[in-house]
Formats: sequence, C-alpha cells, structure tokens
Amino acid sequence: MSAVADAIKKVATGPHLSKDLSLEESREAMREILSGQVDPVRMAVLLIALRMKRETDEENLGLLLAIQEVTGQQELAVDNVMLLSDPFNGFSRHCPIAAFLPAVMAACGLPALSQGVYEMAPKFGVTHAQVLEAAGVNIRLDVAEAVTQLNNHDIGWAYLDQAIATPSLFALQDLRRLMIKRPSLATLEKMVMPVKAKNTHLQIGFVHKAYPAVLAYLARQSGFDSALIIRGLEGGIVPTLREISDNFLLIDGALKPCSLDPKAFGIDQQTRGVLPDAEQLTAAESAQRGLAAMQGEKGVAYDLLVYGAAMALWHCGLLQDQMAAGDKVREALDSGKVFAAFEKGKTQ
Repeated sequence: MSAVADAIKKVATGPHLSKDLSLEESREAMREILSGQVDPVRMAVLLIALRMKRETDEENLGLLLAIQEVTGQQELAVDNVMLLSDPFNGFSRHCPIAAFLPAVMAACGLPALSQGVYEMAPKFGVTHAQVLEAAGVNIRLDVAEAVTQLNNHDIGWAYLDQAIATPSLFALQDLRRLMIKRPSLATLEKMVMPVKAKNTHLQIGFVHKAYPAVLAYLARQSGFDSALIIRGLEGGIVPTLREISDNFLLIDGALKPCSLDPKAFGIDQQTRGVLPDAEQLTAAESAQRGLAAMQGEKGVAYDLLVYGAAMALWHCGLLQDQMAAGDKVREALDSGKVFAAFEKGKTQ
C-alpha cells in the first residue's frame, strides 16, 4: 500500500471517523505526490479530504517539509534576506505594485526575493511574474542565478518562479485547477525557503483570522528567523494605506499582535491600495505605475512601495523608528537608487 493510499484511509472516512496524519505520514504522502507517480484522482482525494477535515499543524508541516526537500536550499553570503510571498494566484482588484518591493528593499540595504508563478487557479489574477515581465524583467532565473543577484550589493533582489525552483509542485497546476477549491498547498508554497541567509525573514499576507497562528508555527518550524504577517489587501503583503491595520510579528519564536499605522511611516492616503485606472486590471498598467513610482513619481503606488519596504526595514531591526524607515525609503526612491538597482537586476 502506498503512503497516499494509507493517508486517504485515515483522513477520508467521514466527519466522525477521520483521523489526523502524523508529520511523517503527511511528509511521506507529499513525497509520493511530488514524485509524479501517484494517480491524479488519489492526489485530489487526499488534498480535498485534508481540507475538509481541516489540516493540523503537523500535517501542514509535513507537506511543507516535503516541498522544501524537492526545492533545495542555497546559502547566501548576506546577513539578512526577506522572502516576499504575495498570493500566487494574483490580484483581481488592486494593482500588485508589491512586485517591485524587492528592488526597493534591496536599495535600502535589505536583500529581498519574491516568489510566485505566472498564473494560478482558481483566481487567475495579475501576478508578480506578469507585472515584472511587462517591466522587462527576466522571470526565468534559476536558484543559483537568484543567489548571485541577492549576493550582489549593487542588485540585491530577484524573482524566482515555482516552475523553475520547484517543478514537481508546479506540475500539479492542472490538478489544482480541476479541484476548484484551494488546497493547503496555496498557503504552503508561499513559505518555501529556496535561499537562506544568516537571518532569513518572511513577509506574508493573510485574510482569515485563524491563519496568523498557522503561519507562525510553520515559519518557526521550517527555519525562518522572523515573520511579518500582514492583514493585506486581497491577502497580500501590504496592508491598507488609509487606516490602522491589525497584523502580527513572529520575533524570537513568539507571535505578537502588531497594529501598523501608515501615518507613523509618513503616509497619508485616502485609498486602501492602488486601484487600476483602466476598466480591467492589467499587468501592463501595474508595471507602468510601479516603474513611475520607482522613479520618484508621487502617488498611491509610491506610498505603497514606501509602506511595504519601510515595514520590512523596521521589522528586521535595520531602523528602530518607523518614520525614519519611511524617510529612508523615500530618499532611495527620490535619489534614483531604487530604479538603478531595479535596472541592474532585471535582465541579468
């Protein structure tokens, strides 16, 4: 009997008889799925049954560790790196200007890596990959090339696509589309750590109130040194620009609530995020507005870059004062430093 078949017998026996998997049972089942040797029906049954039963922390961690195994991990020669994880299925209402945050953070002294896919069910929204491609970025770097950029003081940022970093997970795309409902993989794939520095940080979004504790457990157990867990727009990594938001910090292994006020970072906006001017959200418009903001054009996109990067600088302890963090980002944007870092990294 295979690990997947054994797991199905435990978790897919109804609301009263279903049992939880151990960490190792979950890990072995995911290893089997990622091997490409499991019938798609069995894969779907297991993932949906886990979702309906509600995954335990150990089950989620087992799945994540199996994904991490096939991804691998390369060491960086930097003290800090921030891994950014906007929703892999993209945005449908707000321009994903956060696609440009890695370059902003890097120009301010915090190397940063964005991860994602070109498109993902069930939302099929505008993604980082689509926006960066529209801005002329090479979105097909392998992990070694991303490491080179992150270690380069003049660049310090990169985008890494799941199709290249974890192809066996990416191969489940069609299955996930047919499943309609998102499995826990939609959360776990955002927490993969393909690179590691002396201090590796995570900036990740959430929507539902139960998720911060889940994300904190997984981040802690999988080796992140800290996490900035954001109640972001459409589940993204930047909160509303117009009001205080309730977020969480994972620091020294402890999860702590954290209210963030955009005004404390020098931001005064009347809108929550960057709404498209066109009738339909497009990668081209998002890229155009992000590029303009990186060149110092003031507006909502500019403030989103300031807020998203300044939060990270403050969280990682690079600056102790929130207003000082905002000022540092504004200076980097206005001086051309951010755009220079972006240009050096986009076609490597």
